Amino acid sequence: MRRTRAVLIVGGSGFVGSYLAYALRDAYKVYITYCKNQITIPGVTSYPFNVIERDWLKRLAYSVQPDFVIYAAGSNNVDYVEGSQTMQDNIHNRGAAAALSNTDLLSPRFILLSNNYVFDGNRGNYHENDTLLPQNSLGKFKVSAENFLKGHSLNYLIVRSCPVYGRGNGQAVSFLDVLRKNLALGRQIKIKNDELHNFAPIEGLVETVITAIETGVKNRAIHYGGLTKCTHIEFAKQFATRFGFDPSLIMADEPGKANKERKLLDFSLNSTASLQQLKLNAFLLEQGFDLLEKKLVPGLGPAKVA
Repeated sequence: MRRTRAVLIVGGSGFVGSYLAYALRDAYKVYITYCKNQITIPGVTSYPFNVIERDWLKRLAYSVQPDFVIYAAGSNNVDYVEGSQTMQDNIHNRGAAAALSNTDLLSPRFILLSNNYVFDGNRGNYHENDTLLPQNSLGKFKVSAENFLKGHSLNYLIVRSCPVYGRGNGQAVSFLDVLRKNLALGRQIKIKNDELHNFAPIEGLVETVITAIETGVKNRAIHYGGLTKCTHIEFAKQFATRFGFDPSLIMADEPGKANKERKLLDFSLNSTASLQQLKLNAFLLEQGFDLLEKKLVPGLGPAKVA
């Protein structure tokens, strides 16, 4: 009898990692790691883990025997990463390299979650094979991790995504959680207005990763992004208008410290080729909000994590 395949999600207690765990748990044995904030997901086994403790990672890998390793650790908040570079280098770059090195003998497919900051932000609409030229620390760490993966694995997948939105899991607070809380309390909130992204719902990223796993796509990078390009503040105002909040509470913040030239940067991704290959659809912002509306009902989605 064929055994149930196993998935190890490094960073499974985070925003994206927990959504992946929920989605994968019915078809796979799912194991997740956490650093500080343990979460409880029925049917999922969690382990404490520090990404730089290599011996522990090796023991964990041989215990779990994963068929797939998904590296989802780290924050995608570019300004937060800029302010704690040594720690974030360990998480995004050295941690990914250690995870690959200590699981490679088991020959799992190694899936690295990357993002659009691997590009320079000068023109947007980036394709998978465009030149990687990061201008901030987060992008540089991601490129280093991608290059290590390409040079040391014959069974990998890189998934670069735009910023994704959805409810947090009760431990990892999402951008949308912060926005909703402030708007619901009638408090002003400052939102960055110096970057263009094609924001997309978290469910689409999860579907992209799972479809890539099941169809055997490997040894390449794929992109995931939405069809509507806007800044964070434009996204926030459209969200407020759609869900009955006061958009005048949303104020433009100063350019982030990672934007050294203080200009409007365009990090939008072109995911047409990847989504066509996987037979998936991209979302307009309005369509993403339709999907989000269902998830905002109490008791639905990863926000019910204990």
